[in-house]
Amino acid sequence: MTKASTDYGFFRIEELTDGVFAAVGDQDGLCHSNAGIVDLGDRTLVFDTLTLPTYGEALAAACRDLTGRDPTWIAFSHYHGDHLLGNQAFPDPTALIATDAMLPLVDAWMTEYQKAVDDPSEFAEEIDTYAAGCESEHDPTRREVMEVNLARWRALYDALPSLRLVRPNTAFCGTLRLVGSERTVELIEVADAHTASDVYLRLPDDGVVFLGDLGFFDTIPFLVYADPVHWAEVLRGFEASEVCTYVPGHGVVDGRDKVTAERECIEAVIAAVRAAIDAGDPVTEAVSDRLPKRFQAWALRGRFNEANYQAVAKSIQAS
Repeated sequence: MTKASTDYGFFRIEELTDGVFAAVGDQDGLCHSNAGIVDLGDRTLVFDTLTLPTYGEALAAACRDLTGRDPTWIAFSHYHGDHLLGNQAFPDPTALIATDAMLPLVDAWMTEYQKAVDDPSEFAEEIDTYAAGCESEHDPTRREVMEVNLARWRALYDALPSLRLVRPNTAFCGTLRLVGSERTVELIEVADAHTASDVYLRLPDDGVVFLGDLGFFDTIPFLVYADPVHWAEVLRGFEASEVCTYVPGHGVVDGRDKVTAERECIEAVIAAVRAAIDAGDPVTEAVSDRLPKRFQAWALRGRFNEANYQAVAKSIQAS
């Protein structure tokens, strides 16, 4: 599946086939999201730009090293900051592609980040409060998870003075085909799954799909803004396809088995939350105990379990 791997410090580059590269971050580390670089022959596409400007700089360098050029296009899987904050590392003008439905969500997100840039004091207070909670946490597994979160927040805080928020400048709806001299790729929108508008990158001649955050491998997916039932249906579609290589937004590059496991995890979370509601139990972190054992292990490394369960409960109650 992977032809070669190169360490770029914040992430490693995995060559999936000639001219197709995954930038894979450590799911439990600082740079915890993934990105893609695709050489179309005479043009290059970058898919997502990672979590911080410094990571984006490394991704831009990798793009030049691997394809001999800066990207013609940068496409985004969705609006969350861990896939967008590397934007400023790429030269102007570059086509930054999002969906029509994604743009207002990006704008709202950028407004919140700009507030932190203009006045970081509130963010600093949140970090201090979280750090105190981390110090007082006695459960070693929970404390380890909190320490990773704390390190990420501190890295973002340190980046605020140099952070320049760069908005997408090109939009589409549905499917967009990008044609190069040697390869054609497709950006395909999915509504109401992980978020209101997600995009995956399909390479039809290579058997590769970059899932963005439609893909969370070996961990409970982030469900806070999701329609979990529809998301599971979307994953069933990938399971039934001929694609053999999947790059998730978080996790390792793998095959359909990981997609199946993710779908089964989402369905197990829905069932566990529904069981808690039917029993009249509060929807808290304790819902993890109702999951099958393999997903309980995933929950141990989860950072948003209670928020996930409450969001799923809200979705169930609204249906």
